[in-house]
Amino acid sequence: MKERSWMPQTICYHEPKVHDYELYFQLTKINLYFLLPLAVLGILFNSAALVCLYNPPKISSGVFIYLRALLILDHCQIIMTSAATFIPQLCDSHHSHNHTFYQFCMYERRFMKHILPRLETTVNGMHFWMVAALSTHRYWKISRPVISRVRDTVVRAQFIIITMLCVAVLYRAPIFFMELELKKKPFWRVQRKPEMTQLLSWYRFIYHSIVDPALSNLIPFICMAAFSLLTLYEIFRSRDFTYKQLYFHFNESKEKNNTFTTCFPNRTESIRQRQEWRATISIILIIVLYLIFHSLQFYNVIRKWQLLITAGCPTRADYIQSEISNVLSMLSASANAFVYIAFTNRLQRYIRQLVRRTSRSFSTSTEPPLSPPHSATAVFDHALTCNRRDSSVCL
Repeated sequence: MKERSWMPQTICYHEPKVHDYELYFQLTKINLYFLLPLAVLGILFNSAALVCLYNPPKISSGVFIYLRALLILDHCQIIMTSAATFIPQLCDSHHSHNHTFYQFCMYERRFMKHILPRLETTVNGMHFWMVAALSTHRYWKISRPVISRVRDTVVRAQFIIITMLCVAVLYRAPIFFMELELKKKPFWRVQRKPEMTQLLSWYRFIYHSIVDPALSNLIPFICMAAFSLLTLYEIFRSRDFTYKQLYFHFNESKEKNNTFTTCFPNRTESIRQRQEWRATISIILIIVLYLIFHSLQFYNVIRKWQLLITAGCPTRADYIQSEISNVLSMLSASANAFVYIAFTNRLQRYIRQLVRRTSRSFSTSTEPPLSPPHSATAVFDHALTCNRRDSSVCL
């Protein structure tokens, strides 16, 4: 094994489009056949889920804020991954003045080439930490029902989410301001700093090899797995998890004084309990899907550390595994939409109304038309009317 001196030295610079065209062609085929259909379906499914979550059940809980923020981040992740993947591939074939997207591709090469991958990394980190925060919130909600009933508000959830996103932006600021620079000669463009991106400096070793894999992959992954198991443990430990004891404890004195007035609060409490239970099941499903589809990224981090220790360079299999992990990440963001849709009753109500209207229209069209009234019956009705009215009116 080679001895590595921790002095700045050239890292393994291997770009498939430049150094291995066969590998680049394989990655392009994976993106076109798998990533592109998943991106289109993911945008459609998440749009439907956004409609279902636009007007959620009205209970004073922050879980809907977390779910809506995660749904928006799903949209952003799909869009940014698609843009960072397909725009460079599109511009590879538009490099002459007679090409359709020549002007757009020139703008992409000058400004967007190095910014888009970093924006994608920023959104992926936000998405990862949002799922971890959702799992933490659900465990806190179940394990501390008394405290969470008072402190779990919409304003508190919004404050936590905004703070977390601001911290994520500040954490990703070095990859923009320390690794990129704006040049104006011979023309305005954004390019990478060689000393920060092509040399194994202390900054690159600490930030990209230790801190970033730990904070963006390992720690959130462990938090999601741990809090999901703890949440399941709390559910099975208290099988009567419906918050009924808590509700009756707070309303015991009221029930003794007035029994009739508590009928409607009991119904409201029952609805709220069902929504909380449905939220718990939905969040656990989201976390389980996330852990399954992102397990390959966990392996990529271990593989990166192995190459760093052995002073090796990534192989073709590493690039293909990284591309497959992107496809699985897109699949995870698309599959979450079904969990969001199942979380609410809007789609179920819409299907029921559609079936009811269809059955009514079908039954109306198949019934025979009513026969016109018989002439004798009409004369008899007219005679009865005349007897009740004035004779001058009947004439």
